[in-house]
Amino acid sequence: MKYDAVIIGAGMAGLTCALKLSSKRKKVLVLEKQPVPGGFATGFKRKGFNFESAVHCVDGLGKGQEIRDFLEVEGVAPGLEFIELKDFARHIYPQHDFVSEASRDSFLNYLKRSFPQEEKKIDKIFAEFDSFYRQFDRFEDSVLPEWLNLSLTPLLYRDIIKMSCFNINQIIGKHTRDDKLKTLITSIWGFLGLPPDRLSAFYFLIVFRGYYYYPNVYIKGGFSRLFEAMAAKIRENGSQVLFNTAAQKIVTDGRKRVKAVITDKDERIETGTVVSGADCFSTLAGLLDDDAVKVDYRKKMASFEKSISAFQVYLGLKVPARTLGMDRFMFFISSTYDHGASFNASLCGDYANSIISAVDHSQVDPALVPQGKGTLVIFTLDNYANWKNLDEQEYKEKKARVSQILIKRVEKYLPSLTENIEVVETATPMTMARYCSSSEGAIYGLAQTVQQASINRLSQKTRIKGLFLAGAWTRPGGGVHGCFYSGSEAADMVLKYLKCG
Repeated sequence: MKYDAVIIGAGMAGLTCALKLSSKRKKVLVLEKQPVPGGFATGFKRKGFNFESAVHCVDGLGKGQEIRDFLEVEGVAPGLEFIELKDFARHIYPQHDFVSEASRDSFLNYLKRSFPQEEKKIDKIFAEFDSFYRQFDRFEDSVLPEWLNLSLTPLLYRDIIKMSCFNINQIIGKHTRDDKLKTLITSIWGFLGLPPDRLSAFYFLIVFRGYYYYPNVYIKGGFSRLFEAMAAKIRENGSQVLFNTAAQKIVTDGRKRVKAVITDKDERIETGTVVSGADCFSTLAGLLDDDAVKVDYRKKMASFEKSISAFQVYLGLKVPARTLGMDRFMFFISSTYDHGASFNASLCGDYANSIISAVDHSQVDPALVPQGKGTLVIFTLDNYANWKNLDEQEYKEKKARVSQILIKRVEKYLPSLTENIEVVETATPMTMARYCSSSEGAIYGLAQTVQQASINRLSQKTRIKGLFLAGAWTRPGGGVHGCFYSGSEAADMVLKYLKCG
């Protein structure tokens, strides 16, 4: 059977793209090597406890927001229950302890109370943020042709250019020299995988807005419900989603056009269009059958910087985490105000000093666990290089050792945590690389440096006609919201390509 498009990967980007195309009556086939959809954002179950593999909560899912509107239009939302969170995290520093609510003004006022001598400077920082958001919205809502909108950017959208040229520390540093103030404003840097002195101001502000200006949302039953509902709707639209089936090769012709996909079951699927949600290295230097093109892409991608990976401990508890002192859905715990030092601790495997988060999903949805019990997911950024050369025994021993370090760090705030653990699972950068086919276990795709963010980031278009990319490695970047946007943009490009073709 011939398909209008084959989508490689059933993560958020792939499912969004497939859903959008199938709703336009395109015949689509989604290939997913795992038995379930969701990619990094999927969930799993152990002994009655439901865990989120990676997602904490998601912006853009609130009423009237971008992803929610899409799900409403596509008929997916009615089967889901959206739980809006009043706040998304408690941030714990050596001398500061505050809760981040879904409120710009609440955060602004906390900063002013904590740094009264910086009050006017704080106002200027947020005024600059807000100016960027206004210009960004005008750019996104413009009805002008894309080429014209881009050409007018120097005149109409100067803040977009500015934020694309600097890291977030440089932007904030124009207004204040108070290092602790800068640290608190950039507390969410762990969600982006780079410290503020290397992190693109453009993408930081996109994510910052999602957390501090609008409510974040959790899906009742877990985010797997969302991905399952999207897959079901794709099938309802007359297309297919195949699990336990991986793409092995993308076949092209002499004119560098997509002709087919070969699966790991040696099945040839005829198609003129492929959207790959796999990482760019696997796709462009691996799946393509054109050796000359692969060599060229390898040279180009040799300079790409991958994002950092992660280590996670999944705990099933005998009691709800709230009874141990988990007074918020999520804790961010930093042993220092120096985000750069925290990042370097992750790079070199200093787990006693890396930034960590603890997330209690069952506090939001008690149905995720057996009655009277709880869950906790402990997360820290980690480096693939810390794990790649270990033999089987060394790997097993290190997993246990690192898990204990992180559990003990959290136990400082949740007394009796250890004695209430019933289930333990761990995931390392090797796990991320193996299950999600992500190069070196990179959890955010390409690192969000200034050189790899905004317009500088990898496009969904490729040199091969009919081959497109989608996901964290492309514009705009990682996270569920970023992947949604990437998948939606890829679908629009495919529709245009099919129409022109």
